[in-house]
Amino acid sequence: MHDEGLENVWQAYKEAVRAGGNPQTLYQEQVWPALLDLWRRQPRVYPSRQPFAVSVHTLGTSPEATALAILGTGAETVYVIHTRDSASFLERLRRDTGKDLYPLEVGKSDVAAIYRHVKDLLERHPHVPVALDLTSGTKAMSAGLAAAGFFFQRFFPQVRVVYVDNEAYDPELRRPRAGTERLVILPNPHEVLGGVDAFLARELYERGEFAKAQAYFGRLVESTGDRQYELYALLSGMYRAWQALDFSEALKQGKKLLDRLSQDVWLNHPLNRARGDLEAQVALLEGVERFLRTRDFGEQGVLGLAATLLRLSERARGENPPLAALYAYRALELLLQERLSRLGRRAEAPGLTPEEAQGLREVLAGFLQIPPEAVEVPPKLGLLHLVAFLRLKGDSLLAALPQERLMGLSGVLKARNESLLVHGFLVPREKELQSLLSLAQRLGEDLAAGARPSLEPVPLGF
Repeated sequence: MHDEGLENVWQAYKEAVRAGGNPQTLYQEQVWPALLDLWRRQPRVYPSRQPFAVSVHTLGTSPEATALAILGTGAETVYVIHTRDSASFLERLRRDTGKDLYPLEVGKSDVAAIYRHVKDLLERHPHVPVALDLTSGTKAMSAGLAAAGFFFQRFFPQVRVVYVDNEAYDPELRRPRAGTERLVILPNPHEVLGGVDAFLARELYERGEFAKAQAYFGRLVESTGDRQYELYALLSGMYRAWQALDFSEALKQGKKLLDRLSQDVWLNHPLNRARGDLEAQVALLEGVERFLRTRDFGEQGVLGLAATLLRLSERARGENPPLAALYAYRALELLLQERLSRLGRRAEAPGLTPEEAQGLREVLAGFLQIPPEAVEVPPKLGLLHLVAFLRLKGDSLLAALPQERLMGLSGVLKARNESLLVHGFLVPREKELQSLLSLAQRLGEDLAAGARPSLEPVPLGF
């Protein structure tokens, strides 16, 4: 599309240049005023004009495109990123556009300064449409502004990156044909290429941030229409629920995923490469869910639950020792209760004979380094009592452990009860946490006998 009035101006300008006139001088005298007048009245914006409140522009030594971009965005608040060399054109920009400008000087290759300026400006104007114009300036300046714009658009969704383009070029005059210029609002790669967001979702998934990964994969379905991402969202949802100990929901998501992967349309989906591991994990979840319903320690689900708690303990170990200790303590308690169930006993009602009660006092006395008569045997067996009773009954693993190693459990139990997350004000020490984890892992390995499925998230396949 070409304005008819500008077409006449352009032809007159062309004839004047052919007659020997100075192209630059004639352009400024004949063409530029008419082009400015058109853009002041009716700027061309593709795909459509938008009501920007703030615009940010890079400025080089040819300010015409920057002037058109300022008029095209129509923003009332205008920032111009310039170098020392292009500062002299600021006054002309003010005159051509009729706008007040806020200049920001940077080095011609200082993209870090551009990143900082964009961040500061977006934080200053967080809830309004902002245009970032990369038309003018050095290549480094334009690249820096584009990179900043597309990155920050994720956090400031009203940001748009714009560029003054032209639809026709006059090879004789070696410049864009006046009247064919337009301000183009550039699409964000995250909107055009679903794979970009897929990489971000994968990164979150691999960091164990499953809730965020699930949300990203869900948005990918909406933005790309590619339903393969639904399966990744289901997988992330399974691990999210599993990590939150919501085994019923994790099992639901896992079964739904396996069902979808069995459909003809998804037989070649990358997740089917990990089908065996997925089936084993869903079976583990099913076992845990059944154990939690029946509370039958004869179920293998107790191993899956304990293994999950130990994994969570290891993950929380560096960042949240009190929580890590609680996970480890509960895992150890469950594994000890499983071993007790093999004797036909339950911790909440052990049914001790007088001889067993006396033997338990003597074993505990050795742990606590106190006289047997000072040991109280409660109606329910706690962690230390479980260890002592199983040792008394000749448990193959616990009976073989040196007493010195088990003596430390009394201190661990005390630390657990005095933990900030239980009844006290203390934070468990690394040594205490390691003691819990070490014994629990030993019991878990003995119960699993090498048959435990991997708890590691399966690879996404892309």
